[in-house]
Amino acid sequence: MRKLLGVAACAILLALSSCASLQHGWDQGAVKDVADLINSGQSQKLAAMSVTPFLVDQEIVLLKPDVAAFWDGVVKAGFRVQGAALEAASATEAGSYTQFASTMEVKSFFARYVKKDTRVLRMSTSSGAHILLLMRSEWFSRQLIGFKGPF
Repeated sequence: MRKLLGVAACAILLALSSCASLQHGWDQGAVKDVADLINSGQSQKLAAMSVTPFLVDQEIVLLKPDVAAFWDGVVKAGFRVQGAALEAASATEAGSYTQFASTMEVKSFFARYVKKDTRVLRMSTSSGAHILLLMRSEWFSRQLIGFKGPF
């Protein structure tokens, strides 16, 4: 009986995890988390959730200390994301790299480092600016792979 309940619970969780509303909630949560970390000046947490290599606009940052320096610079410059909202989200596909830059370097970055479960999240702000996040879920945590903006 316990085995049957376990199988049923797994089946239900599997069905729910593929639900579009759950994905939308995850995407919204990712946008909120990144915006909150930027707005509260938590560059160390942003650096910890960022992987290397990391894509900034169209530049590939290879070293973890350089990623940390990027986030420190963002925070020290006083950059804030007011009124952050998820505008659009999609799974990465063959042409997704062009949202960051239509260059061979960025195309190669996507081909080599961006896994199938990675998502492109487009965030809008109250000032009308847009920010792109390249994110994936990894063992109950969010990994930030790329950042573009504001534009």
